[in-house]
Amino acid sequence: MNDEEDSDYDTLGLHWNDEPQEGGVLPNAEVSIEGGVSAITTPEHYIPLTQIKVPQNNEVSITTTNPIIDSIIEEVSSTHTTTSSTYEERIEIAKRYLKAGLKASSSGEFDTASSCFTAGRLQLGSKGWECAYSTMLKLCSEGANSAYVLGEFDKMNELIDEVLKQPISIEDKFRVYEIKMLALQAAGNNHESLELGIDIRRQLGFYTPPNKPVSILMILLGYILTRIYMGKRTREDLASLPELTNQRYIMAQRILVLIELDCYAVQPTLFPLINYLNVLATLRYGISPANACDALGGFGILLCGAFGNPQRGRDMAEAVRLILAKTKPGELTHIISRTCLDQGFVYHWTTTTLQETLAPLLKGYQIGLDTGDVQSAGLNQLMHISHTYFAGRKLAEVDELTSANVGLQNETTTATRSSDIQKLDVSLTQSRILGSLIQVWYLVVAELRGRELDKSELNFDGILKFANEIDNPALRSYASAGQLELKVIFSEWDKAIDILEQAGDVRANLLALFAGVRFTFLEALVLIKAARSSKTWYKRWKWKRRARKSINIIRRWMKRGNVNVIHYLHLLEAELAILNGNSNMAKDSYSLAIAVAENNGLIQDQALIHELASAEGIDNHGDYHMKQAIKCYNEWGATKKVFQLKDSFLNQ
Repeated sequence: MNDEEDSDYDTLGLHWNDEPQEGGVLPNAEVSIEGGVSAITTPEHYIPLTQIKVPQNNEVSITTTNPIIDSIIEEVSSTHTTTSSTYEERIEIAKRYLKAGLKASSSGEFDTASSCFTAGRLQLGSKGWECAYSTMLKLCSEGANSAYVLGEFDKMNELIDEVLKQPISIEDKFRVYEIKMLALQAAGNNHESLELGIDIRRQLGFYTPPNKPVSILMILLGYILTRIYMGKRTREDLASLPELTNQRYIMAQRILVLIELDCYAVQPTLFPLINYLNVLATLRYGISPANACDALGGFGILLCGAFGNPQRGRDMAEAVRLILAKTKPGELTHIISRTCLDQGFVYHWTTTTLQETLAPLLKGYQIGLDTGDVQSAGLNQLMHISHTYFAGRKLAEVDELTSANVGLQNETTTATRSSDIQKLDVSLTQSRILGSLIQVWYLVVAELRGRELDKSELNFDGILKFANEIDNPALRSYASAGQLELKVIFSEWDKAIDILEQAGDVRANLLALFAGVRFTFLEALVLIKAARSSKTWYKRWKWKRRARKSINIIRRWMKRGNVNVIHYLHLLEAELAILNGNSNMAKDSYSLAIAVAENNGLIQDQALIHELASAEGIDNHGDYHMKQAIKCYNEWGATKKVFQLKDSFLNQ
């Protein structure tokens, strides 16, 4: 049998375009059925069949509003008009579907892309791996990516398994391995993703530290080595490093980027070592723009959050922007979503106010949606929500942002792509982890506004239980920070100290995030209150000592240029002065704290400072400060807190 006959008929002699009905005679049966059965065989020799219909390209529904994609699909349709296409022609059709799918993916039309990739695979059939290997590999790999973005995880896993079972190189399997890691991260299986990443790098021929905690000594030694190797390179020097073209090295670095995300969530002490490897690889071998941006951005996170050098950390972020500026327009649009995360990790440590980070974070979220980088989109969204809260925006605004995501903590949602993709409430593939992180702010706002939760809604206990089940210290610390926020605002100081004792090292688990900065401030405030209420000199000394440690951390941040903690420090100095019996200093510090908070539009912090000043009767203006506190809380939208203050004020 020649190749053309083999491509046109199956083992029953069925042409790929035939649609025999039950009880019918197989057309051209003599081609493959022994005994020479023909179309004139008597009825008793008919072969009974249920209706068979081999899938055609026009059976896959493909809709798009993109004229370029539409023209490619129309070209495919016009080409495939005959019922006797050879296999070579079907390969060409599959290639055109691949082209259309890739174009749709780059335009954010992942449902269209998925349909194109499926149509292409149907054209190739089971012989695709043998006769059109490269096309079949791309159709399966990019189809898996589209399925991941759309939340079609069963389909994604089928396509990943289809590729991994082939006897092919690690380089050819790399794309689906990358998608598999992303999917594991979305499902909260960070330890499994981390182990997979280590194994992928081993297959590529690169060493990776094992998945276990790392000592402080090793972290410091790695930091010193990295700083020495980086030397005095400026942001311009870093952006001018030679281009890396070795694909094996590029793949190994990409896996390091994904491992970093796993480490940040579940193995925080390993995060620095992984980042050092990525930075050193960039310095030694050159720039692969996407990976270099993550490597330098990650080092900026460490410089700001761990090693107290925010200006040098900002240099890393600026180097990333210079690298992106050198790329062709639109070439690395998807990376912009990740670099916008620098607003949440780096820029707030220096002269950038929280208010100024909101627009870039929203932009990063929108670009992530458009390009299918749902992971970066989700992180930008989370930071946008938290910074909206910390920046003193109305609680109604924060409530609107969080309410759009209620339910994400219960199940992964299915992404859709439409013309209104830019809206913040567009559903996207989210992990339960991200949904739970956003739920923290939903719970905080609900409590402040006096809104009772439905029994079906996830509460703090549920979030902490989930964090413990998946062993995710970052989620656990984030939930603790949200709980502490509420206890401080509602002046529940005893419960606040209990949260502190149970929370552990929140700053390490929320490395470089402003949530960690805010926690440090609240921690110091709670410790001062604990010292004041202590009945023994030892407990008083213990709490005061811990409070001073946190205050000194904030003082160092301010001296190094952090404009977002100035009023925090003034308030803590006022409270510490009250503890030490220095009312004059307390009065001045309260006044400075109020002035800075008001100047920066931090209405919630104005309210808190006024409330605390009122409790101390500063300058015999207790009533004034209480009225201002009520006014500010009311303007902020904290209805329940306003009722609490009015009730206590009337009962004085």
